[in-house]
Amino acid sequence: MNKALKIQELAIILTAKNLNPTILNPDFLKYTGIVPADWELAKKPVYTNGVVKILFNNGLGIFAQPNQITLAEILGNKSLTELALATIARKLAEKLSQVEYQAVGINPKGFVTFDSSTAAYQYICHQLLSPGSWQDFGEEKMSAALQLAYPLQRGQLILSINQANIQFSEQTVPVILFSGNCNYRLAGDSPAERSQNLYQLLENWQESVTTFQKLVEEKFLPLANQPATIPVLTPVAIS
Repeated sequence: MNKALKIQELAIILTAKNLNPTILNPDFLKYTGIVPADWELAKKPVYTNGVVKILFNNGLGIFAQPNQITLAEILGNKSLTELALATIARKLAEKLSQVEYQAVGINPKGFVTFDSSTAAYQYICHQLLSPGSWQDFGEEKMSAALQLAYPLQRGQLILSINQANIQFSEQTVPVILFSGNCNYRLAGDSPAERSQNLYQLLENWQESVTTFQKLVEEKFLPLANQPATIPVLTPVAIS
């Protein structure tokens, strides 16, 4: 069976000037209509050193620090069309209209499962990387992580690739994680113009996710569905 990319999480990051994260609290979010009144907290909010963490039991979290707000939502059994974070991000930006927004990041994260940790390791070290003696040093296998940057029409897509293990119930499954960061600097000569550009990017957030999926599925999954070829290195005598 061919391997498939499973999107597990989506995050939206708003970068701004003059942002005071401590104004964000569950009451403010509900009274202003940013989140529905019936949303329940997963745990008590955290406020430490200017950092705010608010987690809801539907899988959406809001994390704020000076000059940045991150909204992250776990898919679980939800489809992409059921995600609420883009709508919540739009409402939050509208309510905090005095903030000068500078950039937005739309960051999908997904994984591809492998039959074994060895197979996942071979995918990175023998298919994405060129094999060589530089991989053999020390007492254990080396570990590798890749970060690649692709220019987009409006911004940049940074793709990170890592080997990991994910816990499913009582089973641990080896995976390769694909993490995307579609980063867009907001266009416009005034805060109002940049806010309108922000709203447009949030409205079209699925385009960024589609770009990420297309990159992974067309350029990386074909390699994952091929058997790894492990070269045999011939020792060279040193005189």
